[in-house]
Amino acid sequence: MLMKQNNKLVVALLIAGVTSAVFPATTSFADDANVESKEMIVDDVKTNETSDNLSLDSAQSSENNSNEDEKSINKKIEKDFFEFQDDEVTFPKNEKNTRESDGTNKFNRATETERETFGEDKNVTNIDPAVSKKLEETNGEYGKKDGAYANNNLKAITTDIKDVVVNPGRNENEVAITWFAKGDVNKDSRLIFDGKAYTPIRSRKTGDSNGYSTYTSLVSITPGKSYKYHVETGSYKSKEYTLKTKALGKNNEFNVSYFGDPQIGSGDSVWSAAGLDKNTQAKIEQDKVDFAKTLETAKKTDPHFFLSMGDNVEIAGYEAEYDYFLDNDMFRERIFSSVVGNHETYIDPEDSTQQNTTFSDHFYLPNESNLGSISRINEDGTPFYIPGDYYYTYGDTLFLNINSNVIDSNQHKAFIEQAIAQATKDHGKNFSWKVVSFHHAPYSTATHTSDVDILLRRKELVKIFNDNGIDVVLNGHDHIYARTGQMVAGEQALSFVDAYGTEPSDENAGIEKGFSKTYNNKIYKNGKVIVDGINLDYDKYEVTNPRGTMFLTMSTSAGSKYYNPIGEDQWFVVRSLDDRSQLFSNLTFSKNHFSLVTMDQSGKVVDRYRINKTDEFINNPNMNTTKVSNDKLEACINQAKNLKPISDNENVSLYVDAIQSAETVLNSKTASQEEVDAAIGALQTRLSSVEFIEENKDNIDNKENIADKTDNKADKNTTKVVDNKTSKKSKKVATTSIKAPKSNKKIASKSSNKIANKSNNPKTGIGALTGVYATLSLASAGLFASKKNKN
Repeated sequence: MLMKQNNKLVVALLIAGVTSAVFPATTSFADDANVESKEMIVDDVKTNETSDNLSLDSAQSSENNSNEDEKSINKKIEKDFFEFQDDEVTFPKNEKNTRESDGTNKFNRATETERETFGEDKNVTNIDPAVSKKLEETNGEYGKKDGAYANNNLKAITTDIKDVVVNPGRNENEVAITWFAKGDVNKDSRLIFDGKAYTPIRSRKTGDSNGYSTYTSLVSITPGKSYKYHVETGSYKSKEYTLKTKALGKNNEFNVSYFGDPQIGSGDSVWSAAGLDKNTQAKIEQDKVDFAKTLETAKKTDPHFFLSMGDNVEIAGYEAEYDYFLDNDMFRERIFSSVVGNHETYIDPEDSTQQNTTFSDHFYLPNESNLGSISRINEDGTPFYIPGDYYYTYGDTLFLNINSNVIDSNQHKAFIEQAIAQATKDHGKNFSWKVVSFHHAPYSTATHTSDVDILLRRKELVKIFNDNGIDVVLNGHDHIYARTGQMVAGEQALSFVDAYGTEPSDENAGIEKGFSKTYNNKIYKNGKVIVDGINLDYDKYEVTNPRGTMFLTMSTSAGSKYYNPIGEDQWFVVRSLDDRSQLFSNLTFSKNHFSLVTMDQSGKVVDRYRINKTDEFINNPNMNTTKVSNDKLEACINQAKNLKPISDNENVSLYVDAIQSAETVLNSKTASQEEVDAAIGALQTRLSSVEFIEENKDNIDNKENIADKTDNKADKNTTKVVDNKTSKKSKKVATTSIKAPKSNKKIASKSSNKIANKSNNPKTGIGALTGVYATLSLASAGLFASKKNKN
């Protein structure tokens, strides 16, 4: 990743690009003129027990096992899954409050002195012999930053035809094959597949500085067969490849190898110390070797296809990095799918007009939508295009893939709803599983966990996923493995230690004037924080017919760059691994079961999870939903409206925000009971930092408060944090404690991070609530009307 201080700039640029709607149809690469009509654009839509192939006999070295060997492996697979032992090794937290070497002041468990035990350092001390030799031959120039073999001086692969890759089509019966060929677009290009010739459905010139055009042909397949094929462009001809496909198993079972952030060409301070700077020839060749080790182990699980969470390279504009990423036979022999990461948007920082159509040039995206795309023309006329959201189906599973570089959640919401409607219609019945994949993890445990853009996604996307019945969300971006429980949307008021797993008195929490810099969150005067997302209380390794959505963040599968954990004990975490290993997950889907097994390069199982669904639950996914009662929340809101805040701009803003946030939940037609109950605790917590005039005393019950009455476990561990800020006072202040009806429900709620939007709430009709006197008058009179959501 680029240094964190650039995040806000990148986000701002993306927001500007999206909100200005610079998506002219004439500059979009989503639908080339020669694409066949069967390529659907989503915007136009009107709209039994099985043995899980989840582990690996680490002693098994051959890919071509006999049937007898496969049966033996499957027996061990089942045994490993059900007898898995949680043997996580945890490291003591670093007591240092600063960490100059990687640019963060957030605490971590990976101090420089401890890192010799971690996977990354093992790679550093075991640099590939060929890379070491080249470093010696060039006197280190091969690995120097800005040296002769760095950045755009990388030794690109310049064969006549290169970067051949097989991508999924619309379903398991279709694949797309893309290749690069030298020169301008040549009409005499074709794919020879299983003895038949296929003309490209799309072709165009790329931004590759060595002068290549890209071509894609779409073919139908019969899963389970192997196919011989090669590609031709003019007089150029590739070698012959063999595509191995797999048939669906019993109950439409299939498995996927899922990995994260290969980021070929990247690195951090440890690699630099070893003489391998990022974007150098030595670094990309080392990353290629390390990534190949993970792929080789993953191939032994014999997946139906491979799935990457993006950031396949460090700088997309350095085409040589993509050349080396794709320089592995896996991309020709197996089906490969990828989402777009933030590094796929990066071009040479010295050349802001450089064409970037790299991701779309290399990969075919079935059912691609303009929603979520970024399209523009640079000043010099070169295109910049990041493709939009897309989907495909496989067996009884729908895969929805979104471009999270576009942070406008409304676009992704529209795409998900349209895609589900169209795909379900085509499928003829409900899907057993709906999976969303995108790069930027809303729930992660490394240094990105408190980024402003991540907190925004956490606040907005979880609700969208819950409302659309998304079972599993797959992510990357934060480079440390993390698995959540079944999450439902909703604000949750927790003590600091329950939220983040560390005491607020720890200097690494970064608390100053009632705000934690480490977690980018406010501590209210009752000692609590408000976070987004409620972790439902299910078994940590297996559930049946659950509610909510499970989120999985994968570590860097190439071992190219690791981040430091700062939140492994956060409220949403079920499993987090900070041992700096190169990991991947084998995901198995069948009609009634989903399971994951996460492994390291040796095939050792380090995590597992299983979700079971009955036929009844698949046919009626809302069968476990109960009628929501919001009487207690409404009573608390009405009581809060009778209070009169002191006439201070910030104080009134806090008061209005507290009521608006609670009313948003009250008026929601899709809020769960957990979210409604949690909103009471969030309201109480927000009001704890509001100062009221003395005449409120008749409306205040000092013996009871919301958190006490709703049996919030977090109250037992609440640590008081004093906000040192002094408010202006014109009248005496009364302490605030709102009486709430009794409830046996556990409380939870949403996050009041800096990103919280305090204006333009359609439920109350009040916008820009700062120091406007009319607004203050309304607040003092308690006249905030509660309007039901008509959306």
